[in-house]
Amino acid sequence: MFEDIVETVREPLIVLDSDLRVISANRSFYNSFRVTPEETIGNLIYDLGNRQWDIPRLRTLLEDILPKNNKFDDYEVEHIFSNIGHKIMLLNARRIIHKEKCSQKILLAIEDITKFRKLERERKNMLSMFAHDMKNPAVTSEGFLSRLIRGKAGALTKEQQNHLEIIHSELSKLSELISDFLQFSRFEAIEYKPVYAPFNIEEEIRKNIKAEKVEAENKEIIIGLEPPDTITPIVNADAAMVNRVLRNLLVNAIKYTDPGGAVTIKISDKSNEILVSVKDTGIGIPEDHLPYIFDAFYRAGNSKGSGLGLSIAKAIIEGHGGWIWAESIPAKGSTFSFTLPK
Repeated sequence: MFEDIVETVREPLIVLDSDLRVISANRSFYNSFRVTPEETIGNLIYDLGNRQWDIPRLRTLLEDILPKNNKFDDYEVEHIFSNIGHKIMLLNARRIIHKEKCSQKILLAIEDITKFRKLERERKNMLSMFAHDMKNPAVTSEGFLSRLIRGKAGALTKEQQNHLEIIHSELSKLSELISDFLQFSRFEAIEYKPVYAPFNIEEEIRKNIKAEKVEAENKEIIIGLEPPDTITPIVNADAAMVNRVLRNLLVNAIKYTDPGGAVTIKISDKSNEILVSVKDTGIGIPEDHLPYIFDAFYRAGNSKGSGLGLSIAKAIIEGHGGWIWAESIPAKGSTFSFTLPK
């Protein structure tokens, strides 16, 4: 019965015994990898083909399944296979108990995601080139508009001056959106790797608060850092990128907080990590929007901007091995928090 089920599944499947030798494989496995049963059955999984499965991390995962009743999902393998060339595979494994024979086996499912990854990479590269090509004419146009506004091409009437200033303001917003898009496409095109250096996050938070103080005071918003309970340790982080996250969270908090409100930043020392929270008394985020606010291009309600700021912040924090999340109560405020390993 079990063997019949394995045979009907469309994705490649193999069954391993407790020694990690192949007991059986379905037709899809043989067709996908262009191998025969004689080349497969009875062999250790590590010896198949040109030993493409002989990967230390995969060994550990497979060897722990039966003794520890473990499982694993979406383990990615990228390899040049002897018969089918370059492929990217996702592996999923489960323990199977055969009650009648009082034996345990491992079911290994293999999904070929090569085409999907290729399309994904092409899309990311296209986005990056598109953003880059848009940036140049926007910057050039801003430069010529600035010259016109300053009267470098002749005197302007008051109405002409006002119209050009509106155009310049809107073009500046466009340039900012393109910059965000370009930054996001870079994060997508290549894996973000922080440039680590000793980083005093409390000091940087104070600098960011100072930078946003004028905007906060214009809206009569109180902004400040809650005194830490302990001395904040120095952490290793990419200062420029973490500052980008801090600035984004502070700007958003001020933007969505009504006059007379407050924005409070808190640092907490949590054994192996630092926790930073930015709390505001603003309009809050509807509950049905909350799960999606870190998605690229997602904008909750009437919010303005590219919809990329929080997704970039997420890429930066996760690139450091930390986490970022949000909690919110509509009409009462939001708290955005992130962690950084020490």
